[in-house]
Amino acid sequence: MTDDQDDFRHSLRRFLTKVSPESEVRRLMTDPVGFDPATWHRMADELGLPGVAIPEAYGGQGFGGAESRLVFEELGRVLYGGPYFATVALGAELVLRLGDERARAGWLPRIADGSLRTAVALRGDLRGRAGADGAWVVDGTAPHVVDAGAASLLLVVAGTADGVDVLAVDPAEAGVTVQPSPVLDPTRRQAVVRFDNVRARRLGRPGQSAAVVARVRDQALVALAAEQAGGAARALELTVEHALTREQFGRPVGGFQAVKHLCAERLLDVESMRSLVLAVDDTLDDDAFAVQARTVRAFCSAAYFRVTATAVQVHGGIGFTWEHPIGLYFKRAKSSELLFDGPATQREDLADLLLAAR
Repeated sequence: MTDDQDDFRHSLRRFLTKVSPESEVRRLMTDPVGFDPATWHRMADELGLPGVAIPEAYGGQGFGGAESRLVFEELGRVLYGGPYFATVALGAELVLRLGDERARAGWLPRIADGSLRTAVALRGDLRGRAGADGAWVVDGTAPHVVDAGAASLLLVVAGTADGVDVLAVDPAEAGVTVQPSPVLDPTRRQAVVRFDNVRARRLGRPGQSAAVVARVRDQALVALAAEQAGGAARALELTVEHALTREQFGRPVGGFQAVKHLCAERLLDVESMRSLVLAVDDTLDDDAFAVQARTVRAFCSAAYFRVTATAVQVHGGIGFTWEHPIGLYFKRAKSSELLFDGPATQREDLADLLLAAR
């Protein structure tokens, strides 16, 4: 990391520690909206976080992937539950890469200033067709849409007669139903979104969105891995603090060799996660980047769960309780592990990509 990036990290950590302490995370877990709009606008106004990777021409800060992943790492440390991942890693990147200048000019400045939040329906039985009046129409159901309830713009990846297209939908349109899903991790909301003859707008070149969607999804996998690295680092810190202060048989439990070995092994996991995220090269072509993304994602998903599982073990019985912060990190680790397919599927995809490249 450069000196400027380190300074940015320190400023970001101070800010997030104040606005997203454990008490606030727990409060928002039961809040109908799931995030604090005032904090969201402070993130935009004071640090420009929603626009960190948006070009300056569209009101953003114009930073690269390294700075963006740094933000995700710090958000993962505090278990931030707002719609940042859906808006920045998915929505903003999709709008930017589709090459639709009208969409870029209209939406990217609003994402950067915090006035527009997005959700992306990547999967499901989604079909788009041209309507009688020239407008597009979308039908179908999309499961596991992250932060759909907080979005003011829905981007739908749908099959059309031309191929794969991205359709923009106003969630207030008639025929849109957002049904919150029961989730293991209440710090990250998901929903089933149904579209019944809903008016939409097609973005980009007709039927040419598949490659863009694939690249954005790969970038999102890396962003999620960065978030996992931050969460794992904080979970390990809490574990070591507990091991140094909790006494058993007249001495801190961290003095026992078995506990020392567990913590050392998990430190190796955390440092490996950080190294992989830092090594990501955004200049690679789509195929090479896909290999890189799946490597990082598969390792970080499994490692984050190992770190939090060990944290629960070292904390003893209290680690299993809902009231202890380690329980929150454990649930986030499992939820993140399965989002966009688990490590086993990522490794299968990686094997297919490597065989195809031979």
